[in-house]
Amino acid sequence: MSNMSYCRFHNTNLDLQDCIDAIEEMNYENIEDVEISRMEEEALEEMIEKGRYYAQIAEELMEKIEEHKHEKKCRTEEEIVQILRR
Repeated sequence: MSNMSYCRFHNTNLDLQDCIDAIEEMNYENIEDVEISRMEEEALEEMIEKGRYYAQIAEELMEKIEEHKHEKKCRTEEEIVQILRR
């Protein structure tokens, strides 16, 4: 099921935490006790690769967002200075 764009990251974050909790609950110290289907094993492998890529592009996006906020703040501060000089 797809997420609505306004809550996509929020909902996916909750789902990811559920996956993290499931892995932490597994007794992977004794691998013989881990019960996971082949389908889930393949999905886990895919999630690892997607997670690496996501981390890379998400960090780049956050840097750009922070730069934009800083530029906007600087413009706002410059506008205030201009108004005060009038």
